[in-house]
Parts: sequence; C-alpha cells; structure tokens
Amino acid sequence: MLSRRGFLGAAGALIVLGGCGVDEAREEPPTDADVLTGLLGVERRAGAPVVGLPEAELLARQDAAHAQRLAAAAGVADDGPAGTTLTLQDAFARKQEAVFAYVQALPRLADADHRLLVMQIAGSEAEQLVLIRAALGEPLVPDAFAGFTVEDT
Repeated sequence: MLSRRGFLGAAGALIVLGGCGVDEAREEPPTDADVLTGLLGVERRAGAPVVGLPEAELLARQDAAHAQRLAAAAGVADDGPAGTTLTLQDAFARKQEAVFAYVQALPRLADADHRLLVMQIAGSEAEQLVLIRAALGEPLVPDAFAGFTVEDT
C-alpha cells in the first residue's frame, strides 16, 4: 500500500520532472541548411592539407569534394579549402572530430537525401582517419566494439 508520504514524494518528483525540457521544446530545431553549414565548417577545418602523409593529395581532393557537396546541399557558397597545413597529429584530431560531428548531425537532419550525404561523407572521413592512424603507427581500429566491455565473472 502506498503511504501518503510516498504518494506526495512521487507527485513532487513528477511535477519537477514535468518542467524539465520546457525551454528546449519551445526552441525551433535547426534547419537542414543550418546543420549542413555547420558541417561545412568542420569539413573545412579537417580538410586542410596534411604534411607527411603520402595520400595527402587524395585526401585533399576528397575533402574538397565533400565541402562542395555540403555547400551545394546547404545552399551556401563554397569558400575553398583551409589555408593552413596540418601535422599528422592535428589531422588525426580534426578527422576524429569530423567523424563525430557527422554522426551527431544525422538525427538532426529531416531530409533523407541530406542524411544519405552525411553518411557517405562520414564513411569517407572514417577511411581517411584509418590512413592517418596507419601513418602514425596507431592501431587501425582501436576498439571494434566501442563502449562494450566484457566483465570477468
């Protein structure tokens, strides 16, 4: 049997939880163009030429194509590649950031064609990340089951 104290505690918790997220619910979600424009900025930062990578020219061409496709889908101008060059370590960090950004953007996109575009670019960025890992002497796939651990019993 539920006591009065238990009932009042549960009712109070519901009232508090009922107010959570009210401000966020009033905000308009970003448009696909906003999300794609944000990804274009990430792509430009990650797409700078990489020093010390034999495949640097290939990566630069791929990244330029990614930026052009994102700009076209977002309906914005393509300002061209970043003017700086990256070390292997910096390129590794930026490519990893780009892969995460693409994955995080997927549920925010309403249009199926835009989601497909982002998934294609995310796959390409992941491939580039493997090339950079190889050049750094890192494991190509450090954790095939990220977030999954087996505990000894």
